[in-house]
Amino acid sequence: MADRSDRGGLANLRGCTDVSVHVDAPSTGLAEGPPEPCLPEVAVRCAPWIALAVAGAVLTVSGCSAVAAGQSPTVLRVVLADDWASAPVVSDVISDFEAEHPGVTVAVQAAPFSQVPEVVGGGIDLGEPHDLAHWHAFAAAAADLAEPLDDLWDAAGLQDDEFLPGAVSGVTWGEQRYGVPLDTNALVLMVNDQLLHENLDHEPSLATIEGFRDAVDGLSLGDDGYALAVSSSSWVAYGWIVAHGGSLVSVDGSGAPTFTFDDPATLDALELLTALVREEHAPRPFAPDLAGETVQAFSSGTNVMHTSGSWDLPRTWRTSATSIASTDVSVRPLPQTDPDRPRTVLGGSSLFVPEGAEHRDLAFELMLRLTADEVALRLVAEEGRLPVRTRVLADEVFTTSPDLAAFVQQLDHAEVMELIAFPEVAAAFREGLEAVLSERRSAEDAMGEVQRYADDWLAEAGG
Repeated sequence: MADRSDRGGLANLRGCTDVSVHVDAPSTGLAEGPPEPCLPEVAVRCAPWIALAVAGAVLTVSGCSAVAAGQSPTVLRVVLADDWASAPVVSDVISDFEAEHPGVTVAVQAAPFSQVPEVVGGGIDLGEPHDLAHWHAFAAAAADLAEPLDDLWDAAGLQDDEFLPGAVSGVTWGEQRYGVPLDTNALVLMVNDQLLHENLDHEPSLATIEGFRDAVDGLSLGDDGYALAVSSSSWVAYGWIVAHGGSLVSVDGSGAPTFTFDDPATLDALELLTALVREEHAPRPFAPDLAGETVQAFSSGTNVMHTSGSWDLPRTWRTSATSIASTDVSVRPLPQTDPDRPRTVLGGSSLFVPEGAEHRDLAFELMLRLTADEVALRLVAEEGRLPVRTRVLADEVFTTSPDLAAFVQQLDHAEVMELIAFPEVAAAFREGLEAVLSERRSAEDAMGEVQRYADDWLAEAGG
């Protein structure tokens, strides 16, 4: 059996139904070894049998698109968030792309969304950069992980005004575009209106922070019910912070940040979230990777309200625990300090070309396929992902669905979480947030320490 290092990256194929390795054996000619399992982190879509010559060995793969004898295929290496990599619409787009490009194989590596920059950075450090990646293009650019794509935007005829402003901001850094927007979203408050009115003796006003607190304090839910769940997600926390009128960072045109973790409005927002848990209006804070449990708690009627993006709507209706009808749920803005000037956090993602990618133009072509209008509409219907192009938002699906229309209304008020572009400081904020929500530190103490860390970091960086 050949050593795994002899087969290089081709040993990392997943999704092939049969893998056999043939190595030169001087005593017997060609000796066939037993099939080896594919490694779990890379998925490759395959078609008929082919033989690939690799470093003196021949790797026979069941299912990869046909390549002329003696030629190596072009492998487009792609990193996608794991829930996107498994989405049927994404698989269909990639299959069609391969069919239209004979000799091209798209190798998809699935990774948790938060770990994509580590995967991309690792490939660059090893001299084996990926060709296409899925994350936040502006943050990838700030970390020197992405290539500028203004020339490809111009060649493809893409215009800023065909996208939502927040989506363009999500791919722009230092006045250059580093990616193509893929989807967008906004943090909102979903409310089980029937449950709310059944357990409240007065008409609630959830538009303001004060009205929200009044409604939560007045709920009579018994021992097993809660007003809502509180997440330790920094993205969710940022939504509450900006709704309170606070901010964590502002970035100028050159990419230089000004950090404001000790903003009084930020402290007010964190104190509200802590009070919800302390007063047992919410269970103990859950980790971001347990978000599915809160969807189930909302859909089963345990929680009256739920803060999230539109991707949780399909999950709410699909879960077996669903005891509420779609007509019982309303989608509202987060409670605001100033309802006349609502604010929330922008969600969504984008595609970018990692620094040093071998197949830059081909990767951009796949980007365009993945962001096509018809794909965006399937993503809405199947995955609850909102489109980034204004013309797609005019489709009847948004005018006939009150829930989706309510999400779209919030996009104009949603702000990019620019803190993502500064991962060391973002990590310090995340640690401070967890300390506050677990009541190990007061909001003032924890955010004061994060502010000092950010100031020191900026001084060391020469800011």
